[in-house]
Amino acid sequence: MFEEYRKCKLCSIIFISAYVAVISLLAAYEDSNFQQRVARENKVRDQLKSSEIDLLHHAVLGPNKSDPCPFVREAAEKFELDALNKEQRQHQLSSKIGRRLMGAAEFRKNFYEDSIPTLPNGVPKVIHQTWWSRKLKEKNVRLSASWFRCMPDWIHVLWDDDDVIELYRDYRPDLLEMMNGYPYGVQRSDMFRYLALYIYGGVYADMDYECVKDISSEDGVGSLSHSVFMSGAPNPLVDGKAQNTLMASTRGHPFWAHVLSVSAEQCGRMYEPELFIRFFVALRLCTLASRVRKFFGWTGISVLSTTGPRMLSQAYETFPAELRGTVKLLEVDIFNGQMDRGAKDGGAASEGEGAIQDLRFACAEKSIHRNSAGWTKNSAFPYTGDHTVFGKRLPHRLIAILIIEVGAVILAGSGVSTASRTTFKRFSASTETGKISDSVSLPTKMTRGWKRDVT
Repeated sequence: MFEEYRKCKLCSIIFISAYVAVISLLAAYEDSNFQQRVARENKVRDQLKSSEIDLLHHAVLGPNKSDPCPFVREAAEKFELDALNKEQRQHQLSSKIGRRLMGAAEFRKNFYEDSIPTLPNGVPKVIHQTWWSRKLKEKNVRLSASWFRCMPDWIHVLWDDDDVIELYRDYRPDLLEMMNGYPYGVQRSDMFRYLALYIYGGVYADMDYECVKDISSEDGVGSLSHSVFMSGAPNPLVDGKAQNTLMASTRGHPFWAHVLSVSAEQCGRMYEPELFIRFFVALRLCTLASRVRKFFGWTGISVLSTTGPRMLSQAYETFPAELRGTVKLLEVDIFNGQMDRGAKDGGAASEGEGAIQDLRFACAEKSIHRNSAGWTKNSAFPYTGDHTVFGKRLPHRLIAILIIEVGAVILAGSGVSTASRTTFKRFSASTETGKISDSVSLPTKMTRGWKRDVT
């Protein structure tokens, strides 16, 4: 029986060791590919730094007439019924400032923080968007052009990854180390939008957001009763109350300083289960923790909690109550229209009254989040080893690391236990012979008592 137990234990050790070894080799291979991809992206970004992106052609084409969303079809019909023909419309839009998707360097050179025209409520008339470079897909250009078509008098700026770091270097150098420690580009993209709205104000829209109608009206970002605007979360089970895909603000609002403060908690919200990271964070060794964190890699859900909607929702809920009234959550069915409403994340899709229902297609009255999940597809990610097994995602790299860490703790514990047993045996032996080993020291009072008992 004991022999069979030993064989079973040995087989388990061999299997676990082989699993860890395979995952480690795969992780090393994927990390090498990741670094090569980053190098290629850096080269492309440098080459296209000063390239022109003209939105005029896509803007004059109008909205998609065959879109399943009735609001988009209605906007397309209205666009077609406009008295202007295509040439006249093109001539009218050609002189508007929003025609060019301006680079961040040009924007920062020509427009100071307080020199941008504003809405009556103080929101600057500038639209911020960000992408890893100025190499945009046709779909991205078309969606960006929808904002120019809706709001042609607004400045339109595209920030790339280098611009994001430059902004933090100039305005929040204290957070630069945290920014560089993020393993995913999308986390820097998230952090960019908060600082950009704090420094410049204006509107931020994701690259997969489409404008159907001007959103600067009283029921939108032009409300005179509010200073900060965020899209409500269509799927609160995942995101919380707010989503960071469409936001707007006056310049210098304290809410964004609060958001940046919340994002920096615990060395950048390092709440991962890895023991090493927990240990380094507890000692406030943030630099070392960020380096280990970057090596370990994460799953997508951590992005939501560290820099994304979950973190933003927490900042909203912890913002002082007397100031929270200046922050408005935009109605989902008017300003978001995302398909995912949470049915697959715990909501009953067809049970009972008020059950959560996902939409069949993205649709909203004024702006639509097409939710292409580009942050998971178009950014280089460190290897996490996520695979679906029986409908569940398994982060193999994390599992392998946890096995190593738990194994190290068990070995350390067994070493301490062995040392304790050895000491106890030596102490027991010394009591039997009436002598205390030199390696075992007892308090004076206990020693005297022991001597009396022996004698």
